[in-house]
Order: sequence, then C-alpha cells, then structure tokens
Amino acid sequence: MISSRYAYPDHCRRPPPLLICNELVTDGHTTEDPASWHTCLHNSSLILTSARRQGWLIAHVYRHDRPPNPVADLRPEPDEPVFQCRGPSALSSPALRDLLAMNNVEELILVGRSLVPYCLATAIAAADLGVSVTMVTDAVSHPRIEANDADLSTTHAAIRLFPEFATMTTTAKLLQLQSSLSLFVSGS
Repeated sequence: MISSRYAYPDHCRRPPPLLICNELVTDGHTTEDPASWHTCLHNSSLILTSARRQGWLIAHVYRHDRPPNPVADLRPEPDEPVFQCRGPSALSSPALRDLLAMNNVEELILVGRSLVPYCLATAIAAADLGVSVTMVTDAVSHPRIEANDADLSTTHAAIRLFPEFATMTTTAKLLQLQSSLSLFVSGS
C-alpha cells in the first residue's frame, strides 16, 4: 500500500509525523547488503533534509550496546533527540515511547537500518501502541544474505508480513506528497 495521507487538508491539523532514523551508523555496511546500504543512506539523507525543512519531529535511534557513531551527513542536530534501545525495536526505549505520548504522535516515518529485525520490530511495537507506521522502502536497508542462507527465508517472510503493520512508500512518493502539501498549506 502506498501512502497518500499527506495530500489531504484534514491532516494539516494533525501533529507532524515522527521521523525515526534507525541505526544510521558508519559501520552499518558491515552487516547490510552494500547496494541496499548505499541507497538507504542516500534516500535517508533526502528525507531527513525534507523533514527538517517541514518541521517534523525527528529522533535518532541507536543500539545500547555500543556508542553511537552516526554517518556524517546524518548526524543529529542539537535539537533532535537521540535514544538508545535495548531490543530490536526503536520503541524498546522508554524515553522514545514517552516522546510519542508527550507529542501525541500518530504516525512514525521509518528509515534506516535494517529491515529485519529493527524496522519490523519497530512497526510491530508501534501497532501495539496504536501508532501508524510508514516505512520508506528505499530508505531502509536489508541484511547481507547469501542465496543459500537460511536467513533468506526469514527476510522474505518479514517482507510479506510488513504490510500488516506498516504502510509502504518510496522516497520519491513521500517527498512528492510533502511538496504538494507544502504548496497546499502555503497557498502557492
């Protein structure tokens, strides 16, 4: 399913979505498919730039078991909160769940590393909280898997499961809809 919810005027009164930049770290290439990782970084940068311009809430999430080492172009701004989480879900951070509640967040936009397990776990946890998720498919990397690897079937199962918990879109569609909404709101 492709998201088009930003093109409608009734969403102008809704709180902005929360962009979660998940594990956009310098060593992400060691576990992710190289082409997928490169595309993820490029598109995440485009989305992050647009989100900042649009005034979205932005959160950066890293695993708790190592210090964050973000990719240079994707470093958090001083006013963007950084969370560390213990589980695969970004929402395993109690502080991030508090941020959602305090800001009445109704939607997460999810970019970053890695489709399985991080993004899938976050989408499922958000569904449990009643928060909708839009996953930007070309701004989420996937693990490096060999053709005969047992993890390949797990990844394929996760891809089939994702639409149960998240709306899927692409960077181009998300940015096009954001641009259309900006023109609508400004009246230009």
